[in-house]
Amino acid sequence: MTVPVSFLPVKPCLRASLRIGEKGEAELHTSSGILEVEAPEGMSRDDFLDLLKLLDGSRTIEDLERETGLDGEAVREIVEPAVVWGLVDEGAVPVASSERAALSRLDAVLSRLLEDLVLAGPFWREVLQRPERLSHNVFYGFWLERWLLLFGENGPGPAVLGLAWSAGPRRTPEGLHRQERRHGEIAARALGAVGVTRDDLSRARPLSTTTALTKMLSWWARTDPLFFAAAVGVLERPLGPAGGAGGHTASVSFPAACDRAGLASGFVESMRAHTGGNAVGGHGSVSREPFTGAAGIDEETERRWHAKAHLFMEAYAAFHNGVLEHYSDPRQPLLRVAEI
Repeated sequence: MTVPVSFLPVKPCLRASLRIGEKGEAELHTSSGILEVEAPEGMSRDDFLDLLKLLDGSRTIEDLERETGLDGEAVREIVEPAVVWGLVDEGAVPVASSERAALSRLDAVLSRLLEDLVLAGPFWREVLQRPERLSHNVFYGFWLERWLLLFGENGPGPAVLGLAWSAGPRRTPEGLHRQERRHGEIAARALGAVGVTRDDLSRARPLSTTTALTKMLSWWARTDPLFFAAAVGVLERPLGPAGGAGGHTASVSFPAACDRAGLASGFVESMRAHTGGNAVGGHGSVSREPFTGAAGIDEETERRWHAKAHLFMEAYAAFHNGVLEHYSDPRQPLLRVAEI
């Protein structure tokens, strides 16, 4: 099996204790047992042992070639299978950035994807350009699905509360959850203005696209809380593009469309109070607090974050498209209620 060069450790480190047996054989002592190893064909025993002794995580492949006098192919013939067997790992100190710099780069990726996949998509195009032609249920349904995503009992917020994190990282998700509960109350009032009761909300079934996004966020809340925090920051951004016809700012794009569509005034005013509070109250900044004081973010973590950003934004675009497709159909009721 040939390991791609890019996957070889920069500075190979032997994760076993090298010892010489009674008969002069090389033994690798690991937590799971003792493994006898032999020099590959064409390499002397002494060269083999010298190479193993130098696998201490302080030398590159080129350093090993120079110090042992072996060529690169011979060195890799030892290192490659050892990587596959889990006997050799990366010994180099990861190149890391400050949490602020890493977050800034992640935000740039998320913002670009938000523009390309979500704000340029069919939902926002119809809402902002032709709100008068849309069924009112599209607007009400969008707010309902957002409530189920952000504030429902099966949402991602509660996923962080059962974790045995240290006090520092845990404090912010708990604070975020408390803020979400308060904002959820305001959002519920908007739905109450169009006849959706608290009992209705407790029994409402989200669309499959909402459920998919919820499960994704809940998984990241448990497995990658810093990326989860950045994703929540996107969800808490003001509703709509940053600019638009008539000079609308992001905080008024969706409420202005609701006004143009002639929606119930009680719904619009309660919804405007919620979105306005997010825009000017720094609500989204809570999701940035986990990055403060975090350890340096290494390059591999950043690469994973950027890959997750694409997956997250595709699911977020599907969430919006699902709302438009389902609630535009006059045959579909506003509430899909689970009978208990």
